[in-house]
Amino acid sequence: MTKIKPFRGFFPKSNLGAEISTKPLNTYSDEEIQQLMKRNSNSFLHIILHDEKERKMELNDRFSKTKQLFEESIENGNFEQSATESFYVYRQSGNGKSYCGIIGGAFAEDYQNGKIKKHELTLKKREKLFTKYLTLTGFNAEPVLLVYPKKEAISALIDSTMGSTPIHDFTSEDNLHHQLWEISNKKDIELIESNFSEIPNIYIADGHHRSASSNRLSLLDRGKESKQYIMSLLMSDEDVHIYDFNRVIKNSEKLSFEEIKEKLSKEFSILEESDNLLSPREKHEFTIYLFERWIRIKLIKVFNPNSGIIEQLDSQIITDSILAPIFDIKELTKDKRVNLVPGNKGLDSLQDKVDNGKYDIAIAMYPVSFGELKLIADNDLIMPPKSTYIEPKLRSGLTVYKF
Repeated sequence: MTKIKPFRGFFPKSNLGAEISTKPLNTYSDEEIQQLMKRNSNSFLHIILHDEKERKMELNDRFSKTKQLFEESIENGNFEQSATESFYVYRQSGNGKSYCGIIGGAFAEDYQNGKIKKHELTLKKREKLFTKYLTLTGFNAEPVLLVYPKKEAISALIDSTMGSTPIHDFTSEDNLHHQLWEISNKKDIELIESNFSEIPNIYIADGHHRSASSNRLSLLDRGKESKQYIMSLLMSDEDVHIYDFNRVIKNSEKLSFEEIKEKLSKEFSILEESDNLLSPREKHEFTIYLFERWIRIKLIKVFNPNSGIIEQLDSQIITDSILAPIFDIKELTKDKRVNLVPGNKGLDSLQDKVDNGKYDIAIAMYPVSFGELKLIADNDLIMPPKSTYIEPKLRSGLTVYKF
């Protein structure tokens, strides 16, 4: 019931994968971008950002310049194109984890009719900006991450493909190992397409704005088939990793340790105190670092069957039962007293942000499960901001879909 298709992808010349492809743009600081562009003339950042003078051009001119630079890079031999329409198997490994999935085109009409399900709110302004970018550049260089219920036949094909020689095999500057294989065999392509046609729904894990803008592009030019698909990395629900998304805050109320504990005790049981790192062990359990101490707490309230799905999410509970009533913090994305820290950074990074004086209190939560994410998406609900941090994060410029 969901439709995906192969495409003639562009990818860096075999020896240039590490040099050309980059981490997602929003994961770099301005300083890191400057350093990378200075030391690596082949970086894809030169195509999407240009030099400092060109960054001051009007958006239309900048995006048109990006298209020109990509075309020149193809002409110079930095990029190669698949000879036939293909799917691509991508594997990323490092830090004790390994992720793999299939890169292909997801049908935009499935996004429109709700078969591609979302769980995050998108901003129309960003959707329109990204759509303009896609329209003027004519390519998409960073796949959306979609998740599907595991299919044994697809997993077996991925495994057998990874036993062959990859077209890319390199380690990036962040010590992650990247491999890319091409699936061009007609029977294998048909197997992938037929198995996905049996899947009723797939879920956006990462890339809600990119999905929305690719869908907008499809509506602007319904007559061009290549624009009717969203370049995606499709992974089974067993292969993605959902991390917690934690909070660090300023104690602007200047509450003491005992005062905070007393306020917490109205809605939570205080289970443990320690000088050492403490992590939540289950849903509705939280750990808090303040005044050089960790405490573990658990929500007292038991939700009844009629309770709303969102109010039972730990990310919402933090706001409703800790941030708003105790510290008067109600809007995570607007209040300057709060910052959000992805769980892959570790609890020690939370503690460091408090110990170095930038913040006063750190709050860690138990990760959202894929089942919760699926339940929210299936009910057309929106998760609270920064509830999940999902890996893998995909390389930009490793596969490019030109339309």
